[in-house]
Amino acid sequence: MPAVTGADVPARIRTESGGAGANTAAWLAHLGAEVTLVARVGADAAGRAAVAELAAAGVLPAVTVDPDEPTCTVVVLVENGDRTMLSDRGAAARLQPADLPALDENDHLHLSGYVLLDPTSRPAGLAALAAARAAGMTTSVDPQAAPALTVAFREWVRGVDLLLPNADELGALGGSAADLITTGTARAVAVTDGARGARWIDDDGRWHAPAQQVDAVDPTGAGDAFDAGLLVAWLGSADPAESLRAGCVAGAAAVRHNGARPPTAVSPR
Repeated sequence: MPAVTGADVPARIRTESGGAGANTAAWLAHLGAEVTLVARVGADAAGRAAVAELAAAGVLPAVTVDPDEPTCTVVVLVENGDRTMLSDRGAAARLQPADLPALDENDHLHLSGYVLLDPTSRPAGLAALAAARAAGMTTSVDPQAAPALTVAFREWVRGVDLLLPNADELGALGGSAADLITTGTARAVAVTDGARGARWIDDDGRWHAPAQQVDAVDPTGAGDAFDAGLLVAWLGSADPAESLRAGCVAGAAAVRHNGARPPTAVSPR
């Protein structure tokens, strides 16, 4: 039932774990990757629970506790398969370059665009990308929020190995994956487009993977799961077509249930 101003509207309310970076980390661990999540939480029960849940999911939390801000909270309104999110980033908005751990050339850096979009955490995101490049690591970025994207975002991520927008985010960045590549914003672009599936564009060509046909329950976290499935395949030397298919399978697994994390009963393999 839609919200009605001034009314008391009955609803089903659940508390679930979330956060774009944390969701992707959980799916990466679910798919067998070794993953460390760099984040900042509040000195509160929600923060302690978030760290414990990530550890239980197989994620190594590199987490800084912020004494002044609460753990990030997002209210997700889901109706007819669509969602609206109300976000209070709290401690997450105060991520600092000093929070970053040492990087290794054998690792891969995946960055949530929310870190760059918030001015207070942007220095940490820029520092992470710069450090990863200096260490010789591969990098990927998911822009995350089309309404907040501007042309400046292209400069912040310039030179990233893989950009992972959805179709709306690609439109906000100029609408052309080929342009993002020729101008040096990214070396490759993998675009998700809902029921139309996903496509990969780089200097060597274009590839497409169809969307999995499933009964969608909750789309929250589908893009995060797609990122994880694609990254595990790509970093394991899969070609673009195989990587796209792996992403689509993981994304489809995510929408089959409520919440953005992989339940133990669901295997996207």
